Amino acid sequence: MLFLIFGLLCSAAVSIVLKIGERKEYNRYSMLTVNYITCLIAFLATQIGKSLPAANNNFKFCVLMGTINGLLYLLCMVMNQLNVKRNGAILQSTFARLGVMVPTIISIAFFGERPSWIEIIGILLVLIAVSVMNIPSEKTEIKAKPAIGLLLLSLLFGGISDSMSKVFEQYGTRALDDWFMGVTFFSAFIICLATSILRKETIGKRELLLGLALGVPNYISSLLLLKALATVSAYIAYPTYSVGAILVVITISVLFFRERISGWSRIGIVLIITAIIMLNI
Repeated sequence: MLFLIFGLLCSAAVSIVLKIGERKEYNRYSMLTVNYITCLIAFLATQIGKSLPAANNNFKFCVLMGTINGLLYLLCMVMNQLNVKRNGAILQSTFARLGVMVPTIISIAFFGERPSWIEIIGILLVLIAVSVMNIPSEKTEIKAKPAIGLLLLSLLFGGISDSMSKVFEQYGTRALDDWFMGVTFFSAFIICLATSILRKETIGKRELLLGLALGVPNYISSLLLLKALATVSAYIAYPTYSVGAILVVITISVLFFRERISGWSRIGIVLIITAIIMLNI
């Protein structure tokens, strides 16, 4: 359980770091380059003393899936940055956890799986929450109204990334799980670096510090979740991890950043947290 608790704290730290960085001007892709090279170095450190995998078809599949997943990771992180700036850390963190809904819908639509009544209620709660959060409030300024489009894109990219991980778990070799994440980080790093160079961005002190502050919890949260799943049942781990991280972000954002959300958005958040629990049961 300790792995799970520290994992959700590290996951929440990602949103908090983005919230802190949002107050300052920085080169986005340069910062993300530092973030992903930090994750990549951490991965390589775990491979010291281990033999390299054989360059067979299983490894080629690992490289392909990891490369695609790296692009999705980058898109998720960019969406997270945009959402923290436009919608705040609370809504960004809440919607980012709804990625589990995407593989659920894909399984229903393309693989003929029948959802349980709990999953159906969870999906309906999400739709109701999105509708509720679009209700205008007389006491809320127009500019404070959530940009639902950005939030849904964050949900979509995160969900597709989750689906890619599930595909690799299903068809890949479990012995290459670490390398799947390693290739993911390497792919995201190369794309970030190329984008940063094309945009003529530089890596200064601010980008370096933010990138390191983001990369460390980014990597550790994934590692600790995997360790937690070895000791805690998945139906307990996933809801606790998702909802716990949201609650931590809400607490810190309200107490330290004085972040405020409208009454309708609060209702939407409660509905989404409930939906996350139901979709993970």
